[in-house]
Amino acid sequence: MDKRMYITAGLLMLVVMGYYAFLVNYVYPRHPEWDTSGRRPQPTVSPEQGPATGPSPTAPSIAAAATQPAQAPPGGAAALKAVGASGPGTPAFIGSDKVKDPEYALGVRISPDGAGLDSVIINETKAVDAIHEYTFQEPDFHWRALATRRVSVDGQSVDLTDVNWTLESSNGTSATYGIDILSIGGKALLHLSQTYQVEPRGPRKNRDNTSAGYGVSVTYRLRNLTGGAERVRIDFDGPAMPPRETERGDDRQIVAGYDRGDQAVDVTRLAPAEFKTGEVRDLSRSSKGYKLLWVGATSLYFGAIVQPQNKDQVLTARATVLNEQAESDQREIALEMQTSELTVDGNQAVDVPLKIFFGPKHRSMLEGDYYADYPRSYSQLLVTTTGICGLCAFPWLVDRLVDLLWLLQWILHDWGLAIIALVLIVRLMLHPITRSSQVSMMKMQKMGPEVERLKKKYGDDKEAFTKAQMQMYKEMGFTPILGCLPMFLQMPIWIALYSALQNEFELRQAPFLFTYIHDLARPDRLISWDTHAFVLPLISLKIASLNVLPIIMAVTFFLQQKYTPKPPTTTPEQQSQQKIMQWMTLLFPIFLYSAPSGLNLYILTSTAIGVWESKRIRDHIKRREEAEKAQKVFVDTKPTRHGKQSKKQEAAQKAQAKPGCIAGWWANLQARAEQMRQETQRRNKNS
Repeated sequence: MDKRMYITAGLLMLVVMGYYAFLVNYVYPRHPEWDTSGRRPQPTVSPEQGPATGPSPTAPSIAAAATQPAQAPPGGAAALKAVGASGPGTPAFIGSDKVKDPEYALGVRISPDGAGLDSVIINETKAVDAIHEYTFQEPDFHWRALATRRVSVDGQSVDLTDVNWTLESSNGTSATYGIDILSIGGKALLHLSQTYQVEPRGPRKNRDNTSAGYGVSVTYRLRNLTGGAERVRIDFDGPAMPPRETERGDDRQIVAGYDRGDQAVDVTRLAPAEFKTGEVRDLSRSSKGYKLLWVGATSLYFGAIVQPQNKDQVLTARATVLNEQAESDQREIALEMQTSELTVDGNQAVDVPLKIFFGPKHRSMLEGDYYADYPRSYSQLLVTTTGICGLCAFPWLVDRLVDLLWLLQWILHDWGLAIIALVLIVRLMLHPITRSSQVSMMKMQKMGPEVERLKKKYGDDKEAFTKAQMQMYKEMGFTPILGCLPMFLQMPIWIALYSALQNEFELRQAPFLFTYIHDLARPDRLISWDTHAFVLPLISLKIASLNVLPIIMAVTFFLQQKYTPKPPTTTPEQQSQQKIMQWMTLLFPIFLYSAPSGLNLYILTSTAIGVWESKRIRDHIKRREEAEKAQKVFVDTKPTRHGKQSKKQEAAQKAQAKPGCIAGWWANLQARAEQMRQETQRRNKNS
């Protein structure tokens, strides 16, 4: 047994190594967005990008730069200075924080510190605690979203980190901040302004063609105050990462869209855990060399994305870790962007317009004409399954499952009941295959003694034994693949449903009937102890609540393994392997302990129905076999030669009963001829 275990472990290791080599050499080069190993090759800067004045991989992190005073250009005294507000500056608020405001979906608070954002409120959506309004972009680590970090004029730059901007104008929907850039001698060179404009919801019937109120326009205006042309470049911060939504790990990602030609967008996703200490990633181009269209940060249900209106004006985008000492799933990633070197003629102005998306990932909205079309294509953000499982998360299957869920929810008025109804539909569709699987497995159980007899007969001749075994399977009508087919057919459905449940915004904070489950997108959490959470060793599973559904699911998995027909075991090793596999099924519920309760509800219902279905099928097969042994059931088969002759005789007798009928006379004649033929054959056999 030990020898076989070592051989099995060695083979498994070879399989894993081969699988990893296949991913690295074939899968990840074609689908780099699935690579979560952190070894994805970084793009090189093309000649057309030119030299960058932003941080390099060896430069200080953004967190460190945020606390530094105004920097002088290398090798000389300060050549520029910035003049803003004389005091602390005046904050501004645009949009609306009124709950479910009919005109505006966002409330935006702007700080004079770098003209960055203090917060963005989505007034129709609750936060994770289901009490307060959803708020993100809150400043942290001395860093503000969309704050202007530095400006460069003719190669000389000035740090704007600690400079308060002047509020030049403000109303309910827009606010403009400004700052003057002077030479060291006091000569006015440039006036830089930054304008925020919150967009209205627009007509409800036409929201698919608009931002639906989740867009903010940000425009930088560079006004040359001299008579000669100036070359100007701006460094500014991107959006902050939204709050986490799940307990089982960090669900947030840095996302970037690239122009791959033919009005198509290639999306790259980076998890915070992929970033190494001190690493600065260049997102200006994809690994395939595509140009950047937009960049931002998302969670499962929300996103903040910056899209330059003129893609040639924004040259670079970089990402780095703000809190390098934090755990990998607690990291905050900062984005910094830089414009290309813009030429501003004397006494003229140049605008750098940006469109910022702050909003929920409503499927119907992101799949609408406005957000789904080029150059946005934000609909690709609805599927966030990464790794090799992304191969099974077919977008069309996810969309069809979501459509069916919406239909069932419209009928039943409850998302939990809709999930249960979806289980019934899927199990009903797979019932013929499940039944065939059960029949095949029961046939295989009965073949145990015959398989043992073949082993004794052929001994060490494995080739002859395999050939005889396959011949026996063929004669018995047994197909081994049918035993695993239902599982393989359900796995894409489970993966697609997992992707749908963890990204379907309507399931967020959706209750299940009148039960204790108040959010189908989170664990069921019967009892919580967040302040005293502990981590299970080896598997690093954080336990902060008592989740009932995974526990019940473990029981149903155990029952399913116990009552499912199994292949015959002819050796003690095979019996031990079956026992190990039975207990291994308990690990699956452990891995799903912190999964969304909607997904656990689906798997639990499907497993419970599977146990009942399996028992019903086995009982039916046993009753049929017993009835056949008792000759109470006659199975229809093809008529034999004798059966055909009997039917002809019966037909002739019926036709003969009709006097005066030519057909009856002809049938009688045929019956006599057949009778004479049979008597002749009988005489020949006796002789």
